[in-house]
Amino acid sequence: MKKFIFLLVLLPSFIIAQIFDDFADGNFTSNPEWFGDTANFKITVSSAVPPEMKPALQLDGSNTDTSSLYLSNSMIENAEWRFWIKLSFNTSVNNNARVYLVSDQPGLEGELNGYFVQVGGANDSIALFRQASLELVKIIPGSIAYTGNTSNILRIKVTRDNTGSWNLFSDPSGGFDFQQEGSVTDNTFSSTAYFGIFCKYTSSNSDKFYFDDFYVNDIDTISPEVSYVDVISANRLDVAFSEEVEPFSSGNIDNYFVNNGTGKPVYAERDPDDCTIVHLEFEQNFQSDIEYLLTVSGIHDLSGNTSEENIMSFIYIAQQTVKPYDIMINEIMADVDPPPNNLPETDYLELYNRTENKVNLVNWTLKPRESADPVLFPDVKIEPDSFIIVVSPSHVEEFEQYGPVAGLPGFSLNNEGTLILRNSEGTLIHALTYTRDWYKNEEKQNGGWSLEQIDHLHPCSGEENWMASNDENGGTPGRRNSVDSTIISLPQIISVKGIDESTVRINFSHTMDSLSLLNTLSYSIDQGIGNPISANPEPPLFNSVILELGSALELSTLYYLTIADTLFNCSNDFIELNSSYSFVVPKQAEPFDIVFNEMMIDPTPPRGFPEYEYIEIFNTTTSYLQIKDWHLWIGTTDKPLPEIVIEPDEYLIFTDDEVSLLFGMYGRTFGFASIAMSNSGTTLKLTNSEGMIISSVSYSSDWYN
Repeated sequence: MKKFIFLLVLLPSFIIAQIFDDFADGNFTSNPEWFGDTANFKITVSSAVPPEMKPALQLDGSNTDTSSLYLSNSMIENAEWRFWIKLSFNTSVNNNARVYLVSDQPGLEGELNGYFVQVGGANDSIALFRQASLELVKIIPGSIAYTGNTSNILRIKVTRDNTGSWNLFSDPSGGFDFQQEGSVTDNTFSSTAYFGIFCKYTSSNSDKFYFDDFYVNDIDTISPEVSYVDVISANRLDVAFSEEVEPFSSGNIDNYFVNNGTGKPVYAERDPDDCTIVHLEFEQNFQSDIEYLLTVSGIHDLSGNTSEENIMSFIYIAQQTVKPYDIMINEIMADVDPPPNNLPETDYLELYNRTENKVNLVNWTLKPRESADPVLFPDVKIEPDSFIIVVSPSHVEEFEQYGPVAGLPGFSLNNEGTLILRNSEGTLIHALTYTRDWYKNEEKQNGGWSLEQIDHLHPCSGEENWMASNDENGGTPGRRNSVDSTIISLPQIISVKGIDESTVRINFSHTMDSLSLLNTLSYSIDQGIGNPISANPEPPLFNSVILELGSALELSTLYYLTIADTLFNCSNDFIELNSSYSFVVPKQAEPFDIVFNEMMIDPTPPRGFPEYEYIEIFNTTTSYLQIKDWHLWIGTTDKPLPEIVIEPDEYLIFTDDEVSLLFGMYGRTFGFASIAMSNSGTTLKLTNSEGMIISSVSYSSDWYN
């Protein structure tokens, strides 16, 4: 993938323009915008252009003519110009190209003062010319590049230092192996305003000029060096250079060698997006925990500077097989408002490696929020029985005092949410959904305290295994949790629900082993239903399973599901065998199947009940009825109801959250933020998921009689 940049840096008295354009954006009308005979040029991906140079700029003329394009540019002191050109014809006086390095005029076809490189002409060579008005003087005649072929591909470089010393270089293969064509000192013109190209052609060659990789910048005399070597796998390395390197020499396997019998790579390629990185692949695998030496030499940068011999050491550490829960989420700082006592004011996660092996997290992913895409881990390693802190990149330095840190772009946490950690192959390693209830402390759940895992030997026990930090700093990033202890927690079935006549969902208190949940013989339903035909665990938490039945369930009929074979969680703790759980597939309620039955509008003074308002509803039928996506209306106040199955002849009570437990002795009670009814009167309504009124009553104080 090609890249381009066009920079203008504004200084108080003049403009320095740096030009980088390889037409990777598919146009020459922006970033940068070329001017001139734009109708006579186009962007091409023609087969006439080598694959590594596509797309390129192509002349698109018709009749015998001249055409030019130009850019604003004022670099001439200590400057370097480079470009790639292909002319698909034998050059002549009437068919040649000029690249104007310096010009005081935008019109390159008339009078101007400046310097240009001419490619082709009577001598089928290249040369550097000075132009004064219309007078042309050849100041560096070329001696190497030849343009008398039917196809001529060149890369040309010109430099001028601040004393006026010019040097002309070329690579007749189109690469970066520049050879000097000649040099001269000429200070006739010491300023410029434009850079551009000029094509002179006959009609038969009017579309056979190609240009690419224009570069104008300071002279580069520094050779590239190897910055570091990154071990990607047992036979792959990434070599990072101090600057962008050209693709030909960096892709030459003869320029790399590894000792200990490994030898040259079988593959070398510059990264298509980052031209400072070269990917190497070797036929022979590296041995684990042995130091190797990589020797690199003969690599050119984009100015043709050649690297000296660089020797870098590296060690391959064999990646151990990582199983789920080998690396676990161990601490969560999700709410820093108010800020913690003595910790940085930002979200963080702590991961714990409970194995005896070092684990490389490169290309692992973390999904930090339901609405976020997974974010990639950089090349970081987590030591055995050790921790690593995960933060956004801008906060890495703040956390380095606490231990190893990984900066993940896009990392931030919601105050409540789901976290999903996967390895580089996409295998689920740890997932959990945390809520404010996990703090088990009303004050700390308001912010400034982390959630800490209690027992890393029971990572699948959910809420039971977490609580707010007891550390005075508000958390323990990079060290043992303040609540570290042992818990005994066995998995339980929270509920069994009939979804429809052929589907049942079982919800568990723990994250379960997904393979055990797949066993259809573990589930048996009475009244002739038997075992399900399939069992489908629900990722990523695997705390529920969907059963598909082979026989239809009757609506509003009470069934019993029995656990007939082993179901166990991620710590190999089992659900009690032969335990049974009732469930029904409820019917949908019709109007007046459920009715308002009682209202405590004014509880003062109390009459034996808690001194709070409440509303009671009643199932008037002999069926189990489904309340799902229903709403309770108190006047114009809308209160969404929880999902409930109401039994035949059952009463349900709605009241304030803070006192709902006080009403528990009277029946099933559900709390809301507030139940506030007017003493003088209002309208109460129950509406179902489609907005249909199931029950409605408009009371007034006169109803007391």
